[in-house]
Formats: sequence, C-alpha cells, structure tokens
Amino acid sequence: MEVPHDPHGAALSAGMAFEQTAGSQHGALSSRADEGRGGEEVQVFAGVIPPFAEWHLERLYGTLYSSLAYFRTCDTLDGVHTYVAGADGELTAILLYRVVGATISVVNEGMCLPEHEVQRFCSHMFARHASAAIVRFHAVQVQGSLRAYPRQRFLCAEDFIAALPPDEAGYLAALGSATRKNIKRHRNRLQRDYPGFDYRVAEKEGVDEAHVRAIIEMNRARMRQKNKSSFIDEEETLRILRLVRACGKVGVASIDGRIVGGAIVFHVGSSFISKVNAHDAAYDDYRLGMLCCYLTVCAAIERGCTRFHFGHGRYAYKTALLGTYQPFEQVLVYRSPATMATHCRTVLRTAFDGVRMEGSRWVLERAEQGEGAFWRPAGKLLAAWRGHRRGNEAHPG
Repeated sequence: MEVPHDPHGAALSAGMAFEQTAGSQHGALSSRADEGRGGEEVQVFAGVIPPFAEWHLERLYGTLYSSLAYFRTCDTLDGVHTYVAGADGELTAILLYRVVGATISVVNEGMCLPEHEVQRFCSHMFARHASAAIVRFHAVQVQGSLRAYPRQRFLCAEDFIAALPPDEAGYLAALGSATRKNIKRHRNRLQRDYPGFDYRVAEKEGVDEAHVRAIIEMNRARMRQKNKSSFIDEEETLRILRLVRACGKVGVASIDGRIVGGAIVFHVGSSFISKVNAHDAAYDDYRLGMLCCYLTVCAAIERGCTRFHFGHGRYAYKTALLGTYQPFEQVLVYRSPATMATHCRTVLRTAFDGVRMEGSRWVLERAEQGEGAFWRPAGKLLAAWRGHRRGNEAHPG
C-alpha cells in the first residue's frame, strides 16, 4: 500500500502524547470529552493543521475531499481548525472545520462517521463555541439516527464503491460469470487483433500532460455522442492536472504507441478514486471502456488498495465491476429544539433544497433509463434538449 509511514504511531499508542505536545506548541486548547466513557480524549488545534493530520486523514477516510492534497491544490485551509478525537490511545476521528457566524461548517467530505463520533463532535463544538447554533456536514455518511440532537438529513451526493480483495485473481473470481466471461473474451480479442495493445499506469510527476488531455478529450467526444455536455472545461482540466501531480495516477491504453483509452484516478490512503474513464469509440466492439476500468481496478489491487470509487452516475459497468451504490447526505445538527425554531429560515431552505435535489435525481434517473410509456419519450426530450444546449454553447450568439 503506497501510504507514507506514520512517524507518530508510537506517540499515539502512548495515549495521544504527540497531540498533547503539538497542542502546547501551537497554543491549541485541549480538553477531556465524554468523561463517562473511559479513555476518550478530544483536542482542538485552533487555526492549525497539525503535521500528523495528513496521514491520518487518508488512513481514516481515504477520500479525495478529506485529503490535504485536495485542499492545498484546489481549495484553501484559511481559517480552518482541526478537531482530533481518540479512544484508548487510538486516533478515531479528524474533522476540519470553520466557524462562520452561528454555524460550525465541517469542510472535509466523503467520510463514513459512526453516530457516537458525530454526537461527540457536536457536543464538543456546542460546549466550546457558546454562540454556535448549527453544525453542518456536507456529503457524509452517518451510521445511526443522531437521536441526541434535532437534525436534518438529505441526500446530496452519491458514489459507487467496490471493496477490493487482495489479488486480481480474487477480484476476477468475485465478478459475475457473464462479466468475467466478457472481460476475458474482449481482452483476448483485442490483444489478438492488435498485438501492440498495452496498458500502463504512470503517477504524479511521471504523468505526461498530453496523455491527461487526450483522455479528457475522449471523454468529451463520448459525451457529445450521448447528447450530453462534459463537465470538464479548461479550468477543470487544469485542476485535474494539479491533482494528478499531487496524488494522481493515469492509466493509458495504447495500440502501437497511439492512445486509444485510459483512466485518471486519485490515490488517497487505501482508495483509488476515479475521475475520468474514456476510450476511442472506434473500439466499442472490444468494450474498451470496460477493459480500461477493469485494468485500473487491478492496478489499485496491485498497489494494496482496499476500495475503488467509481464516482457518481448510475451506469451498469460500475455494478458489474462490484461497485455498490453509496448515498451521501447533507446533515445539519441543531443545538436544541428552541435553536432549530429560531433558525426556521435555515430549516425551511435546507428542507426545500434537499427535497428538490432528491426529486431532480429521481426524475433524471428515470428519464435517462427511458423505461415505460411515459419515461421513454421523456428521455428522448431530455437528449434533444441537451443536444440543443450543446449546440448553443458551441455557437454562442
């Protein structure tokens, strides 16, 4: 597994002594939390990201939007405080947050958090910040109902995530029989018809920018075929390039040196996180897109990863390659029922936005699937509208 060695593991096992030392060095305030539960400890590093946080954020969560590589490359850590929680010498949670008025906004995303960790964080925030009325999480999974506080929870994002076995043989065996047969058949056909076929994975500074741009352009061409607009413009391309230099890997499929497909992923902790998977449509008969994705999953397994994130979007190949649907929520936790009533505008706006997003996703999903007497023409109308919009974007004025 390509994760840097934790230089502070010994100190952590000795009762979070490192955090205590670092806290005194940075003037952070620390306090015991949940006195009724022995061995638990909470510390807050005010305006500081302690050195040990980077490794543990990747270990605990393995998501791009909880990694310091992402924040340094594409966001900012200005005004961010670090909350660290542990039990019996083991660090169990790191949450980065800002205080904006009466709201505590957690800035890292994509985490799966046990109920007791969320409630412990909220309890500590409400005790530490007397003016705080709301704690806001975005795109998280919370295990449990959060019964200790009034709260709102709405779907805001999704991912398809595969749990990976320790070797490629185990992964291939875990696939459905039809998927396994098709991968072997199309891979053998491709290699027989094109002996010069090759798939290689480069990383970080070893990645050729031209390869990244070629894969993105193939993605755009594919979207045009489907009457969809690619979300990757030049600004997004530059963001992807910066992230590739920080934590990326790029798989390149080539035939006699000519790029015909590939994948752009980010390696965070024990996870591979897919950003772009694309191929030349001339090789559709070989299911090259599926093969590129499969070979990228195998590259993740080879590097000791335990999870592969296929990203949002409900496509059959993701479930065929063992991706399981994972919903993520926006969660607002209120100090008390009275506080919730006082912030009724926030409550109503959150409820409206949540219902609108869930409703929009439901409608779009059925329109894109195009099944049934009503949804089939609705899907055609959606495709026609996307094609018209794309034409307007290509020829403004």
